[in-house]
Amino acid sequence: MSQELPQASVNLRSPVALDWLDAISESNGILSAILAVIHPKLYDAGWQTINHLGDTPEFGDQDILDQWASVFSGVGVISNRYTPPHRDTNSRANWYDILATLGRYESCDLKLPGLGISLEYGPGTVVGIAGKVLEHAVPSFKGDRVCYAYFMRDNVHEWAKIPCRDWMHTGYYKK
Repeated sequence: MSQELPQASVNLRSPVALDWLDAISESNGILSAILAVIHPKLYDAGWQTINHLGDTPEFGDQDILDQWASVFSGVGVISNRYTPPHRDTNSRANWYDILATLGRYESCDLKLPGLGISLEYGPGTVVGIAGKVLEHAVPSFKGDRVCYAYFMRDNVHEWAKIPCRDWMHTGYYKK
């Protein structure tokens, strides 16, 4: 059975969206570099997948890929919203999502109910999280807050036939 070619979000098919991608390209590169440190094999698989999309002539939105400076296959922008407890279902258990939050806000915690912990989640915080495994939530804050949630989609990696089945472990850092 042949899988359908992944498509870029309709929301990215405008000149304004391409300008936005250009504006966040440095941040995308930095967050990708963070993934290279916290899960090098996932970083490699992400680049291979993005490059495979770029090498696929049938993928019609090459202008978007030219602007896409990230190993992640997607980014969600969450603006001034509380996030109820949830798990991210379209990923893999051993993959990390990156959450980067900014703005002028206070009194904000990232809750991990399954672990029974709450992390201070102030402006400028970057968190790598196995979002499919760990239930997470941001139930409250005061002020203006934006979270960029970077993720990889399992179906895109499956289509590209680029696996990343390994869990992160410290052996990746040994020579």
